[in-house]
Amino acid sequence: MISVRRFLVMFENLPIDKSSVKTGQNSHEVIAACRCVNVGLFISGDLRRDVIVSLAVGVEEDLRIISFPGDSLRRVSPDERSISFFLLKAFEKSQALDVGETFAMDNGIEVTRSPLEQLLKLWGSEAIRVPSENPERFILDVNLSADRKEFNP
Repeated sequence: MISVRRFLVMFENLPIDKSSVKTGQNSHEVIAACRCVNVGLFISGDLRRDVIVSLAVGVEEDLRIISFPGDSLRRVSPDERSISFFLLKAFEKSQALDVGETFAMDNGIEVTRSPLEQLLKLWGSEAIRVPSENPERFILDVNLSADRKEFNP
């Protein structure tokens, strides 16, 4: 059994539209999102089948999550234009989802709308490692309970 690594990158807003994708004039957030997908999945010279890169947009209570699972991804290449095109299509699809819904695109990209806490439970982890802004304490533990999240530095 292959161990799968998941990377979650969160954005408050992802200003993306057809015109900017078509002309290659993407916002800084879209460029960062594309680079996260590129580095997470393609930096080794081939598609990493044991990695999922998830991009979450919105507030913790209502996130639109676009996941690029390496094991089922098709027709996505490592260049920014390709990734931003599929990101645009996925983000447009996410706008039509109700909270709790998931949609699988024909190229393997998964689109979900969910609160953060429910998403982490769905992914099956009781303890999540989160980078800290304090360089002396790099990791925080996030323990999920039925009624709240606890951050323990």
